[in-house]
Amino acid sequence: MSTGFALFQSAEMKYYQGNTASAFDYYQKSIKKILKDEIPTAKAPLPAGTKVPDDMPQELLGMVWRNFVGFFRDPNMNFTEENSPQAYKLLNSFRPGATKGYPRLERTERGRVLLTGMQVTAALTLGLLAWDKRDRATAAKRYREGIELANKHQAFVRLPPGTKGWELYVYHDLQEVKDNLGIIVANDEINAELVKGASGEEPKRKEVVDLPLPQVRVDKTGVATVEDTVKFATNACAKCGKRDSKLLVCSVCKKAHYCNTGCQRADWKTHKTSCTKP
Repeated sequence: MSTGFALFQSAEMKYYQGNTASAFDYYQKSIKKILKDEIPTAKAPLPAGTKVPDDMPQELLGMVWRNFVGFFRDPNMNFTEENSPQAYKLLNSFRPGATKGYPRLERTERGRVLLTGMQVTAALTLGLLAWDKRDRATAAKRYREGIELANKHQAFVRLPPGTKGWELYVYHDLQEVKDNLGIIVANDEINAELVKGASGEEPKRKEVVDLPLPQVRVDKTGVATVEDTVKFATNACAKCGKRDSKLLVCSVCKKAHYCNTGCQRADWKTHKTSCTKP
């Protein structure tokens, strides 16, 4: 029976032969084999002296996972939920908040570090896939989930000098998550100013609105399209106006959003005049 490392080697061989579909399949088999039958924290048995990038995980599972999510992200490969449903199912099972558990990873401290990192990088990958489908709201939600999870684990937030391997890889992904979410929020702020006009009404998350001026959108393959509508990914705080993909919502009317309880209390004098149950 093939080991996780043997399956990983098969994936690498298929990749260098130009058979990316078969390589992608072997990466999935390797991940599943390691999670089911092997020690998930075991290091990859690479030959002595093998040169690898500083952010290459030492653990075999981390190494395989890095390549697996990389295939989803590579614009030249075009793996998606639609054409690779089983691979997407595996990826989505590591989404922060997913119900599926991985007890073999949860048994040890190092295993939990690997699991958290896989969840953070899954959030980035799922966000990118949602963005490619023009689903800005879901992309922003996945990015926010990844950031909130990582912020609970200092191993990925504040790296000591000289850190290499898994922690550095996840740290780099986390920076991309933050950058991508920042761009979505900034664009929503600009578009909100353009469309709310005289009414002063702030567009809501998932609301599709017409843009007064068409905008150019460039997809991951470099193809540019002109869009005259936008689907908002964020809500605005009813008090300070700050936009984000995850805000508190009034428990009574379910309409007013706030970035924190301080803003909610400060706005109550104004909000209570219109706050009614739906």
